[in-house]
Amino acid sequence: MKQLGILTCFILFSIGLFAQHGPRERIRAFKIAYITEKLDLSSKEAQEFWPIYNSLDRKLEEFKRKERKLIRAIKEVMDNPNGLSDQQAGNFIEDHIKIKEDKAQAQKELVLKLKSVLPNKKILKLIKAEADFKKRMLDRMRERRKRH
Repeated sequence: MKQLGILTCFILFSIGLFAQHGPRERIRAFKIAYITEKLDLSSKEAQEFWPIYNSLDRKLEEFKRKERKLIRAIKEVMDNPNGLSDQQAGNFIEDHIKIKEDKAQAQKELVLKLKSVLPNKKILKLIKAEADFKKRMLDRMRERRKRH
């Protein structure tokens, strides 16, 4: 019971800390709270889990940023397809594939590292929790757009 109280205080402190910043930090804080709740981590598991998860999550975020930047660049050149050579198009394709491979490798690395600190069932819970969280956030965004 004491461990649950400590973990709850940690989560509330984290949310408060992140809430002082922009929307990305608030979403990240909500994601941390959501994952913590869904995984039901012991204090020992949490101590080992969060450094691994946060480190690799930052890597994945960087790949997502690169992917968004590449997609924006592709959209810009596709507005003027005559200005794009076949070689340049091939380069965009190669860059896109490389980013996808890097993301997949980082996700694989995350799972392999987590296997040393969590049972397989909790890793599956994590995968489900991340997907559920993403769906909830997309649903909230759609709802907000409908209201405006």
